Amino acid sequence: MIELLFVFLYVGLLTIGGGIVAIPIIQQQVVSKGLISLTDFIVMIGVAESTPGPIGINVSTFVGYDQFGIIGALITTTAFITPSFLILLLSINWIKKYRKHPYVNQWFKYLKAVVAGLIMYATFTLIDIGFFQTSSLDFRSFIILGILILASIKLYKKPWAIVLIGGILGILIY
Repeated sequence: MIELLFVFLYVGLLTIGGGIVAIPIIQQQVVSKGLISLTDFIVMIGVAESTPGPIGINVSTFVGYDQFGIIGALITTTAFITPSFLILLLSINWIKKYRKHPYVNQWFKYLKAVVAGLIMYATFTLIDIGFFQTSSLDFRSFIILGILILASIKLYKKPWAIVLIGGILGILIY
C-alpha cells in the first residue's frame, strides 16, 4: 500500500495538463512494476473514461480499489491530488500578484505548449496500448475508430453524441 501511495504522489507531481497525461505515467509505474496487468489497465481506462470526473483521478481510484479495496482507492486518490493541491496553494498568491507581468505571461505560453505535447504523447501512448500492445490486433477497433472520427467531424462540439455512438458501436460489434 505504501508503494502505491508513493507511486501516485509521484504521478500527481508530474501530471501537468490534466488526467489524460497521467495515463502513460500510471501505466509505466503500475503495469511495469507488475501491480496490475496491461489488460486490467486498459479496462480501467475504459471505465474511467465512461464515469464522471477527471480520468486521472478515476484511474488512480480504480487502481487503488483493485489493489486494496476502498482504503486503497482513498489513498491513491488522495495521493494523486495532493501535489497539485499543494503547488496551487503555495503559488496562488504569487500568480495573482504577477499575472500581468510579461515573464509570467510568457511562462504560461510555454506551459501551454508543453501541455499540448504531453497530451499528444498520452494520446499516442493510448493508441499504442489499445491497438498494438493487446494480445491480438483487433481490426474491429479500427472500424469503430474510423466511424468515430467521421462522426466527430460531422457532429462537431457534440461530444455526448460521439460517446453515445461509440457505446452503441461497441455493444453491436463486440
